[in-house]
Amino acid sequence: METKPGYEPGSNTPVYVEEKKSLKHHVAKFLKYTFIWGFFALNFGLFLWILMTSFKENSEIFANPFGLPESYNFENFYKVLTEGNMGLYLLNSLIVTMATIFLCMSLAATISFVISRFKFKGKQFMYLLFVIGVTIPLQSLIFPMFFRMHQIGLRDTLLGIIIVYTALNLPKTVFLLVGFMKGIPREMEEAAFIDGCNYWQIFSKIIMPMSKPMLATAGILIFLSTWNEYIFATVLLSSDAVQTLPLGLANFQTDHVSQYGLVSAGIIISIIPILIVYIIFQEQVVKGMTSGSVKG
Repeated sequence: METKPGYEPGSNTPVYVEEKKSLKHHVAKFLKYTFIWGFFALNFGLFLWILMTSFKENSEIFANPFGLPESYNFENFYKVLTEGNMGLYLLNSLIVTMATIFLCMSLAATISFVISRFKFKGKQFMYLLFVIGVTIPLQSLIFPMFFRMHQIGLRDTLLGIIIVYTALNLPKTVFLLVGFMKGIPREMEEAAFIDGCNYWQIFSKIIMPMSKPMLATAGILIFLSTWNEYIFATVLLSSDAVQTLPLGLANFQTDHVSQYGLVSAGIIISIIPILIVYIIFQEQVVKGMTSGSVKG
């Protein structure tokens, strides 16, 4: 039953009446929750199966592929981190991801503050360039990025891939932050000016703290796109010493295609940092998404 307000004839006082929900509404609700829970069950089931497989030897996998492991040993994980060089790839990915987040967030925050809070000639054109950057297919930038990094001597280096990832993530980060910062009341800036604050103090003590939810959301998006990025890493990184985790894991799977326990352990190692980051920052991400939908 659903309660809706109505009005008595000749009266302005609302009277709440109950209306029966239509069959169509119930069917739509059933299908919605069936899809959500089905999608969750599928993904969680696949994750659980890979996790169980990572503790097994090949003989046990073939004998009982969907059962629990006979014993939980971490030999596969040890082999992956040592013999498969996954420890080095993991470290490279952490360095690249953290540096990309720092550079991209620093640049995007200052650029977004200028675009959203100041009036100057060419402001709309500048913002339009970032909007266009969001719409450009990333695949079309592979060869220009390759030749440019090669010309300046940064191909096959961690610094080169950090610059590329920062450039790729900057447009969408600016797009998110500008929309959010525009919703911050200007009265707070005026009050800060009266108290003697300069622009840097307003940015660091008012705008940035109030933008924390959207900054967390943007940071998570940068983390996911950088941590899982494979195409640009394949083109720009060739030396084993500078390969990131997705590229190293792909090469490891090629070399150990029939050793399913080792491959599963490598996949779990690549997933764990994403789970940790999302669990820690999930509240801020939800706040950023909801705030952005209202203020943007």
